[in-house]
Amino acid sequence: MIKRIQYIIILLFLSLASNSSSQIVTKQKMQADLEFLKDIVCQYYTPLLLFEERTGVSVKDEFKLLASQINKDESMEYFLEMVREGLNIINDPHSRIADSRQIKWFVQNSYLNSIGNITLKDTLKADYYLSCVSDSMFRKIKCQIAMKYINGKYYNLRPFEYHNAIIKTGDIIKKIDGMPIDEFIEKNRLRLFFSCWDPIHKKWFCEYLKVALPLLGKQQFSMKIGDQQVDLDCAKPIKILKKEAQKSSSPMIFQIGNNTLYIRMPAMMQKEWYRNEFLKNYTTSIRKIIIDIRDNSGGDDSVWQDLFQYIIDRPLKYKFYVQIPDEMKNVGTLKDFGDIISLSKGTYVTKNCSIEPNAQSVHFQGDIYILQNRYTYSAAAALSSVAWQNERLKLIGEPTIAIAGYTFPALMFKLPNSGVVVDLAFSVDRTGKNKNKYMDNVKKYVDSVGDVGTYLDQIMNEDTYSKDYLMGKDKLIQYVLKH
Repeated sequence: MIKRIQYIIILLFLSLASNSSSQIVTKQKMQADLEFLKDIVCQYYTPLLLFEERTGVSVKDEFKLLASQINKDESMEYFLEMVREGLNIINDPHSRIADSRQIKWFVQNSYLNSIGNITLKDTLKADYYLSCVSDSMFRKIKCQIAMKYINGKYYNLRPFEYHNAIIKTGDIIKKIDGMPIDEFIEKNRLRLFFSCWDPIHKKWFCEYLKVALPLLGKQQFSMKIGDQQVDLDCAKPIKILKKEAQKSSSPMIFQIGNNTLYIRMPAMMQKEWYRNEFLKNYTTSIRKIIIDIRDNSGGDDSVWQDLFQYIIDRPLKYKFYVQIPDEMKNVGTLKDFGDIISLSKGTYVTKNCSIEPNAQSVHFQGDIYILQNRYTYSAAAALSSVAWQNERLKLIGEPTIAIAGYTFPALMFKLPNSGVVVDLAFSVDRTGKNKNKYMDNVKKYVDSVGDVGTYLDQIMNEDTYSKDYLMGKDKLIQYVLKH
């Protein structure tokens, strides 16, 4: 009986997929859905003005330009790409096309599910819609070229053979199809995969641009790498001589030298593991604690909040000061997070917060360093917000690529004609006011690269999150040990 039910479900999914793949969306319906997407972004995306100020982008102008590309009835796959590009306008990793798992959780568990128009029925086609977007980008890519963006320039990462020449690790990538690479990315950033804002050099960058090249009609493309023009095909492998070393992705806690304890948090998960391992590894000789949240894209705030209860000797105080859309001031559940106040410049949820040491705390009195990099985000960026506010915590590293800080989970909306469901971020941390208005900054900028050649060599040959590398070569940890 169970197998029969599973078989029916598979047939139903295939039927839905088949119907979706042949579905044609009229020009009028696409325009209406794109207008709906623009309207909810302008209504609910509270960081919009900050984003425009930070990047120089006009969100309304970008949507207008995108809508001008709809000239006739098109396939659902075509329209899904338009939705992806529309969400790319605001460059917020919390805003994306949703899958069935996310929709189910939002409907059944989210305290924000009264906002929007989502039901469990919307799970039926969600995974297929998402696969149309991902498959269109990834299925045609067999060319394994890789690049690394460092201090405003692009470097070839994987050495490869090209005709009778060797394109080396560290050779600078200058042009794509004859166009300077910065200009190419600026022009095409909505269609690229994971294009990001560089807050230091004030420009867009992308390390994964090859993924979207077929969408740009560039199945074949050329690159100027160093002084060599290299002609490549997205669908054809090249002879890679070496790939970069794999990075450890597991959490770690260990002692460095006689008096420093290192805590690596690759994600805000596994609360009990951090608690137990910290108590197991802590000794009274420890004078410095490092909490490394580089490349941490988030999870659950309670993970770092719980850990601090076992570290601190006195209350860790910070302010929760998050702006929300004005029309959400009467959402009752938001009052559980603090007082809701309306000012001339917006509506805010605000609360003076304190993490208290518990009965098992080690009552640590030394320095606590938080290591942040460009990809620290979400629940990890909430910890960065606390560190930026509190004098005891030393936030070091580099600014984040996104507007960061403490925020609420995303809302969900269904586009009324196509039925595509999207996540949409709606809140923004305003604790920094004018001193750190994007909540992306650190207290102390520390260059993690140093010599570019040496850095690239290490990426290719070493696990940069291994214990040996962290203890001996990591620039941020070397800074901590010296100060």
